[in-house]
Amino acid sequence: MKRSIIFSLLIIAPVALAAQALDQLGVKKGVTMSGSISSSTTAYKASGIESRRDPLAWYLNGNININLFGYAMPFSFSYSNQGKNYSQPFNQFRFAPSYKWARAYIGTTSMNFSNYTLAGHQFNGVGVELSPDKWRISAMYGTLLKAVPFDVLVPDSYNRAAFERKGYGLKVGYENQGNVYSMAVFSAKDDPKSIPYIPADATITPRQNVAVAFNVRQSIMQHVFVDVEYSVSALNRDVRSEKNAFDSSRGTSNLLSHLLKPTNTTRYFDAVQAGLGYTGNNYTIQLRYERVAPDYVTLGAYNVVNDMRNITVSPTVQLFGGKVNLTANAGVQQNNLDHSKTSDAKRVVGSVNMGVIPNEHWVINGGYSNFSSFTRVRPLIDPYFSTPQDTLDFYQVNNTCNGMLMYRMGNKEIQHAITLNASYQYASDKSSAQDAVANLSKFLTTNVSYSYNVQPRAISVSGSVNYYKSSAAAINTTFMGPGVNVSKQYFEKTLRTGLSANYNITKATAEVQGVSNVTNSSLFNTAFNINYSPKKKEQSHQAHNIGASVMWLLRGATGAQPGYNELTSTLNYTYSF
Repeated sequence: MKRSIIFSLLIIAPVALAAQALDQLGVKKGVTMSGSISSSTTAYKASGIESRRDPLAWYLNGNININLFGYAMPFSFSYSNQGKNYSQPFNQFRFAPSYKWARAYIGTTSMNFSNYTLAGHQFNGVGVELSPDKWRISAMYGTLLKAVPFDVLVPDSYNRAAFERKGYGLKVGYENQGNVYSMAVFSAKDDPKSIPYIPADATITPRQNVAVAFNVRQSIMQHVFVDVEYSVSALNRDVRSEKNAFDSSRGTSNLLSHLLKPTNTTRYFDAVQAGLGYTGNNYTIQLRYERVAPDYVTLGAYNVVNDMRNITVSPTVQLFGGKVNLTANAGVQQNNLDHSKTSDAKRVVGSVNMGVIPNEHWVINGGYSNFSSFTRVRPLIDPYFSTPQDTLDFYQVNNTCNGMLMYRMGNKEIQHAITLNASYQYASDKSSAQDAVANLSKFLTTNVSYSYNVQPRAISVSGSVNYYKSSAAAINTTFMGPGVNVSKQYFEKTLRTGLSANYNITKATAEVQGVSNVTNSSLFNTAFNINYSPKKKEQSHQAHNIGASVMWLLRGATGAQPGYNELTSTLNYTYSF
């Protein structure tokens, strides 16, 4: 009965919608075509080292989209002397006709019901979304996976083999003044006969899944809201198993037993996420709780993070008319909820960020985060011997500070800007068994830049100095150097030119058994590029672009390794229509 209702919606709705949409879209839009074709040639030459790429390479690429009565049919190709590729995405077509509050999906598409039922999984089939007045109705039916048989001559076929999987789903919701009430049901099943031969050592099994989600978002008072979502998933890991052979060890929930008959391989899982928030005139605070049972699986999602519990609080404050913005986040995450694993982890997360824009000249941003984790490793219990010394507590702490200071001045014609960026990260690992710091890492990154723009002359000049220092695993590295970039536009901005140059010095110090080894190296690279794009004619969609670039790289000698240089030149042309 449930399937017949869904099938009726999927069959009747797209036909009616397509008739309405085609009646309005087909006459007005007709058949149009757009896209681009580009070609490029790259020449490369190296001295001092073996060539790292072909001395001459050329490429031809095209992207064409045919719009047939409002429906897009993309087509693309690429060809080069290094290989060729041909693709025709129209073999996986997607039509989405719509009329007023109704939309249909036909072909290769995806839909989203909730995070723990149908969550963006691609399928080939049909779907519909209806939103009359305050109601929200979604339904789908299609093939989630195509059958991929085993090939005894190809060892990799064990990883690629798959049963054909079909699924269907229905979601019904009601929305009124920010309040939401919805229920979603999703079901998917593999066809065990879709693969003719299954090797005895294969681990793949045909599965079946039913997932149900309930969601409520309700405003309690004028500024207080609460939202709760509860999901249950039943998974049969092998549909070939004996029916109605109930095993109480596989789970305690039987909410879905009427939709998926119990078997020896059926397991039940649940997930819950809830939030409580308060919204004021210039601040917001929200408390969230999320718990996903171990091994939670839904065949309507590619990946679900399970076996975890999150508790977070997130306040946001605006001060002085929005000139100062403060955001913070603090939470605790824990896994191994059923204590079945040999190790568990507890993670504490905290961060605070501040943004200040006091006037049109100054911009200030800063932040601090403290990400710490605690892991307890417990070995498998020996039935004849155990010792507390086998238990290992492992701590890891990452502290990060970052800041940005910008000062802008000038007018509409001439602008100057000075920017300072800095970031410092401190990471440490600690074992309680040794009661000492096992690994210590420090990273410091700074950058100072200045930019100068003259709008009437279309000229821009910028310069910067970078400094980076790291200390990790007995290796200290220092990296620093200046850079400059100049760009200019000519002939009413149809001709654009640019010249850049960077020089960097790197010093690395490694300590091995008390002996320091110092390595110095330098790198200089410069590039010049030019692009010409003539103006389009009136009421014309055609455009041309011609570009060329030359880059030269010089690497200085490093210890016993000699220096080398590389020269790369590129010429390209693009035609758009």
